[in-house]
Amino acid sequence: AVLALGNNRCIGRTGQCGGAAAIMQPFGGGYPGQPGYGEQPPVAGQQPMSNPFGGAAPAGPVRSNPFGAPGAGGPPQMGGMAPPTGPFGAQAGGGMAPPPMARTQQVDAYGAPPSMNSPFPGGGGAEPPPGPFGHQPVAAPAPQFYNAGGQMPGGMSGTAPMGVPGSMSSAQGHDMTSLLKDSEMFNSPEHFLRSTCGRLPNSVSMKQKCNIPLGIILQPLAPLPADIEPVRECNHGAVGSIVRCAKCKTYINPFVQWEANGRRWNCNLCGASQATTDAYFYNLDETGKRADRFQRPELCKGVVEYIAPGEYMVRPPQPPVFMFVIDVSYTAVVTGMLDAVVASIKETIQSGQMPGRMQMGVITFDTSVHFYNLNSNLSQPQMLVVSDLEDLFLPLPDDILVPVSESESIIMTLLDSLPTMFRETKANESCMGSAVKAAFMAMKHIGGKMMVFGSCIPSVGDLSLKSTRDNPRLLGTDREVELLRPVNDGYKDLGAELTRAQISVEMFLAPQQYIDLASISPLAKYTGGDVRYYPNFHIQTSGLKLRNELQHVLTRYMGWEAVMRVRVSRGWKITKFYGHLFIRGADLLVVPNCHSDQTFAITFDMEENVTPEPVMYVQSALLYTNCEGERRIRVHTYAGVTTQNANDIFNSVDVQAATTMLSHIALDASLKTHLPEGRNRLHTTCQQVVQAINMAPQAEKLQFLPLYIMGMLKSQAFRATTDISADLRTYIWMRLESLNVAQLAAYYYPRMMALHNCPDECGVPDEHGRCVLPDMLNLTSESMAQDGIYLLEDGDTMLMWVGRAVDSGLLQGLFGAPSFEKLNPTQAEETVGTRGDAVSNKIANILRQVRTERSVPYMQLKVIRCGDNLEPRFFASLIEDRTAGLQSTYTEFLQRMGYRPQGQGQNPPQGQNAPPMGAGAGGPPPQGTGAGGMPPMGAALTPPHMMRR
Repeated sequence: AVLALGNNRCIGRTGQCGGAAAIMQPFGGGYPGQPGYGEQPPVAGQQPMSNPFGGAAPAGPVRSNPFGAPGAGGPPQMGGMAPPTGPFGAQAGGGMAPPPMARTQQVDAYGAPPSMNSPFPGGGGAEPPPGPFGHQPVAAPAPQFYNAGGQMPGGMSGTAPMGVPGSMSSAQGHDMTSLLKDSEMFNSPEHFLRSTCGRLPNSVSMKQKCNIPLGIILQPLAPLPADIEPVRECNHGAVGSIVRCAKCKTYINPFVQWEANGRRWNCNLCGASQATTDAYFYNLDETGKRADRFQRPELCKGVVEYIAPGEYMVRPPQPPVFMFVIDVSYTAVVTGMLDAVVASIKETIQSGQMPGRMQMGVITFDTSVHFYNLNSNLSQPQMLVVSDLEDLFLPLPDDILVPVSESESIIMTLLDSLPTMFRETKANESCMGSAVKAAFMAMKHIGGKMMVFGSCIPSVGDLSLKSTRDNPRLLGTDREVELLRPVNDGYKDLGAELTRAQISVEMFLAPQQYIDLASISPLAKYTGGDVRYYPNFHIQTSGLKLRNELQHVLTRYMGWEAVMRVRVSRGWKITKFYGHLFIRGADLLVVPNCHSDQTFAITFDMEENVTPEPVMYVQSALLYTNCEGERRIRVHTYAGVTTQNANDIFNSVDVQAATTMLSHIALDASLKTHLPEGRNRLHTTCQQVVQAINMAPQAEKLQFLPLYIMGMLKSQAFRATTDISADLRTYIWMRLESLNVAQLAAYYYPRMMALHNCPDECGVPDEHGRCVLPDMLNLTSESMAQDGIYLLEDGDTMLMWVGRAVDSGLLQGLFGAPSFEKLNPTQAEETVGTRGDAVSNKIANILRQVRTERSVPYMQLKVIRCGDNLEPRFFASLIEDRTAGLQSTYTEFLQRMGYRPQGQGQNPPQGQNAPPMGAGAGGPPPQGTGAGGMPPMGAALTPPHMMRR
């Protein structure tokens, strides 16, 4: 029976409502047996409408320029640096010189730092990317400065357009200069697409010689950096329909070839020739290009967005739909999770930042499922309880999902009453699986985004799990992977069912104990969602983080009922997709709700027994409905040049993108086999990279890749230690699967800066609210001193370490503590930056700038005193020292990988390059050295171009 609390009436089981909504077939979006986007059921005597993504489209990968910060282009060049004397450009000493940074940058609301002085390549007439470290290539180095938005090592360099050849032999008979100019001008901008290599091998033997994973990182709806023009719209209604290749369905783009004075055009992906319709015809100029190409965005821009005509729809566009599925068990109530969630939802609705036309529903659960009637004509919401989890049904035909514009008042009443309603609950179990199925029943007729909040393991109802599965004795062993795999495919299968109904799941999990995240997480992964994990949650310590991240998810740019196809030109094929998505067929990605943070990695390879053409073309097309109800197709096109010169390939490597791809490959291998296999792959790749550097020492762009690989091996994602729980490791893997290049690079190579000796220009906002950050330090304890305060951030958390000998006046001004002994870390985290004096304001501005650059996720600050229990967490991030995860300094690691200094037949001397055991083992720095006393090794080795203005 169902109990209605609000009007004291009972509804029998026969009163179950399903109605038309309950039996309605979900929208297929291109699934087998159901019409997809652009597909209509065949009508007698009529040819079925073709799939707008081309049912017979060839499989192919994606690739393009880097995304993220335009100033941070590819792997850093060292042409303008002081001559290196240590391995890979590092001076001899305790730590390598900090990696080169990009020039001064500004940051948009999403933390993507754009160039301040030049637009992105990709627009007509746009200038090429900046030179190494942000300056134009010149013979002598110009002084550079680490600033807001400073990039991690290995960003995409702009010394030359991607594809500038060192050898023309692979493109004989072609106008290579014209090709390179076109690719520089017309490729999709680098904040959307980023490739592991700017130059591609032209043969299998060359690919095997280079041993660099070939692939791209794609962020199709990435937020636009400031001062960059919006994506241009195309409406082909006047010419009848969107112009596409009749054979492979490629969208017309700047790289197609024209002939017969514009009467015909050849597809650049499949080579098919086709007639130009009269409505789309225009004459060619003296160069054989369309004379009107700069008036048509699709002919002069690497990214465009088409307004899709009616043939790309099988139903009216979906409105934005949010279903909140909230845990109201005892744990959720006493930890404050319920209060934090409802307060955040209410605040976001009242802010007016959520999409218009929005529909919303609320379901709560503990050991039963609670539905709410939110009809706008009611004086208060009605609660309907379904306690029979074995025979779950929908108790209302309507009014579970309602338009917010009509029912905002009653929604607010419900949100205000939920904490009070369950304050005295004693139920401490969860039926999360049943609650998700209940929400599916309520929204399957329309689709949307399901927001699931949980505080304990789902132990009752459908898809229940057992906490006894946790076995800490397996941590750090070859059998640990057993805890990282789902116990069964129940949540994965449910995710596939949700995807068919165009439902995406975002999970916010705040447990106090083991929750078996490995079994639950496929629900988010295969519906295009994410998992946010708050272990040992309490509203006082983690409430702000949950609130900020929930509000971001609700207000970021979103696309609904989306599918994406990736095509590649002849001679190439897609080999693997990585990310949170559902794959249909060979190359159709189904993402029920795509958004601005959504990132995919795609690997590709050469077709067997086929010689690639001189230029490889890639195109991705994302079909989605925006929040205004418009059907859109965002198309990215990229052209890359092949070469037979290995040095060209090595010098074009984007180290950050290659690191991202290696991370995906190693994570996939670890899950399919075991963690040692993932680590072995990283070791093998690193040995191959070091061997390539030994053979081609001039390949300077490749030299930071071993540093990132060592960072991977020492990270919580891969290290073989017993201090990482199965839930935490699963969360880290889930997060790394969906990070963009800049975020993932920051995770494997964090940023550390000194706060106690900031120059006057640091921490002072300019007219745009941005401020200069202190110099980035080597990730070694030799960069530190006991009289210093250091900030370390990895894109997820900020850690502030306070030495024992810090000046008492600084402690008083910054934390309100008269001495080190009286410094309370918990109070300090709340006090820092709030005292109002000059020092406090400077540090507050620095923290604000870091959070602006890394706006996703919200980074909490943790203050750590020297000697505190959390101190090992800080020093575990100093990857150039010996750490618990890998007892090797960076120099020792290079020796093990087979590095030979140029001109020498032996390994670098050990005594000078390895830090002392005390510091190198990850302990606190010695008192009176480093930044507070004598200059630390790292500071002495910092090249002049990295020093502050």
